[in-house]
Amino acid sequence: MSENRQSILFVDDEENVLNSLRRLLYDEPWNLFFADSGSKGLELLKQENIDLVVSDVRMPHMDGIAFLKQVKTLYPHIVRVFLSGYADRSAIVTALSEGCAQQLLPKPWNVDELKAVIRNALLQAGELKKKNIGLQKIINSIDFLTAAPQTYLEIRKCFLHIDTVSIESLAEIIEPDPSISAELLRWANSALFGQMQKVDTVERALMILGIDIIEGLVISHSVFTSVTSVSRPETGFSLKDFQAHSLACGILAKLLISRVAHEEPKNIDRAFTAGLLHDVGKLVEEGCLTDNFRKVVDTARQKKSLLLEAENEILETTHEEIGRCLAEWWSMPSFFVNAIRWHHNPHLCKMNRDIVQAVHVANVLVQRFGLGASGNFCIPEACQDSLEFFELTEDELPSIKESVIYYLS
Repeated sequence: MSENRQSILFVDDEENVLNSLRRLLYDEPWNLFFADSGSKGLELLKQENIDLVVSDVRMPHMDGIAFLKQVKTLYPHIVRVFLSGYADRSAIVTALSEGCAQQLLPKPWNVDELKAVIRNALLQAGELKKKNIGLQKIINSIDFLTAAPQTYLEIRKCFLHIDTVSIESLAEIIEPDPSISAELLRWANSALFGQMQKVDTVERALMILGIDIIEGLVISHSVFTSVTSVSRPETGFSLKDFQAHSLACGILAKLLISRVAHEEPKNIDRAFTAGLLHDVGKLVEEGCLTDNFRKVVDTARQKKSLLLEAENEILETTHEEIGRCLAEWWSMPSFFVNAIRWHHNPHLCKMNRDIVQAVHVANVLVQRFGLGASGNFCIPEACQDSLEFFELTEDELPSIKESVIYYLS
């Protein structure tokens, strides 16, 4: 086995599937490992330096979800891919929403598609490996990752059984928290959601906003509240300006994805909430790594650079990776995780791509518009492919800026 090659572990209880993969990939430039059970897969992970795990969903004793949950916990830097048949769809939805897997391969597979997904996953793995040493140091230096807020946890439980849960029961969970109730009412009454009549009850707000918006607003509000309520040393990072930046990103991401013909309606809502939370890793840095974060901000200021560049220099990791760690720890849906992880590099992400591109472009344009501040001391460049995806022209930007300002007010 070559140490310079990337390594893949395939886990499937059907020997004929593993043999097919051996034959199909024998001439590819990768180290290949195979296991016919989750327990054997975990043993191989202890022995080998694996970059990518591809696991079947249905396996006896330990199924693919249970296996990849352990991989996620023990080896968070390893990219995880599910191999599934059509009959496994409900399990896959659950697994992806809990962050067990980052990509999905159909079974039976198309050869070209299989190889393309693996290549893309290994590209992601290569990017993660560059940052993993620094990320591991950071995670080890934090006493614990903050637990998800209680209201969010209770709502998530309801969402897992959304077909049998009523609006009234959701309202009963939210109403005891006056600050979250006020936040939902504020957005339900905003022009962004097009309401002509006054929304004055939490139940009505829930009906208007929908599941993805509610989930995003609850977690966003909880995160910002927990961070801003604690007194801590000055870092040179304005939380007030940062929150304005995040809100503007959410609004603009929603406006951008609304431009795409035949876009799924749920992605329009998801783009809004993903934009709100794309920089959550900076809040972890500001709250848990205060001294080092001050150095990051000072370095970015002195060099007139992006915070991302200063993070790599000082922390050996980035807010994308730290935020991704928190999002997976909280079992946030895959579109959140991917927007947080890839909003600076949308070309590396294949899942939830439209949402990630919307957040990427929104993040850049909001900084060009001077709405809030994200901690950068220069304006990042937008990916040309993403700009073209939304068919944006320079002439449109002034009116787009005015729209964001209008919805912010």
